[in-house]
Amino acid sequence: MARILCLEGITGTGKTTQANLLSRYFNLNCVSHLIFNDKHYEPFKQAVIDWHNAGANQNFSREDILVFAKARVDSHKKNLIPIMNSLTYLIFDRSVYTSGVYESDGGLELNEIVELNLREGVIKPEGGVVLLCSPEVARTRIDERRMKTNYKLPSMHESVSEITKRRERYIELARQHPELYLIDTTSKSEEDV
Repeated sequence: MARILCLEGITGTGKTTQANLLSRYFNLNCVSHLIFNDKHYEPFKQAVIDWHNAGANQNFSREDILVFAKARVDSHKKNLIPIMNSLTYLIFDRSVYTSGVYESDGGLELNEIVELNLREGVIKPEGGVVLLCSPEVARTRIDERRMKTNYKLPSMHESVSEITKRRERYIELARQHPELYLIDTTSKSEEDV
């Protein structure tokens, strides 16, 4: 059975970069693994598209949160459960914790969202890291990434004030979940992280 870990944190902290570095390391050492980001797999991917089409960047209602939780569970059943025994590591590039942080502007609190997802049957990471950096550094990294990728769709969560709010939620999350470790990437290179 796979060891299940997660990379969490605000936009621009290096989660996907670290996931790619881990994958490269595992490949070089012949370690079976999967880096999994829910938004790239069905049916969760379609739930995200539907949410955006309904008026992207709105707050999440309880119904939205439940739709995302059920889609995540179905995605895990379809894409992960069948291969879990063949993996040494399953690394979530964002997981249920990120849902709690980003969906908690509506009617539910962060931990209520995490618990709702777990009750629905989402796979829970055994441990992981929360990557943080200063909101200003995150904003700069987001802008640099957008220029490199020519990605234009802005997110309501990318202003310095929103990044600051999410950063505080991740810090609180790590305080409440001892299986998560905080790493500040503000002045670190990719290799130092």
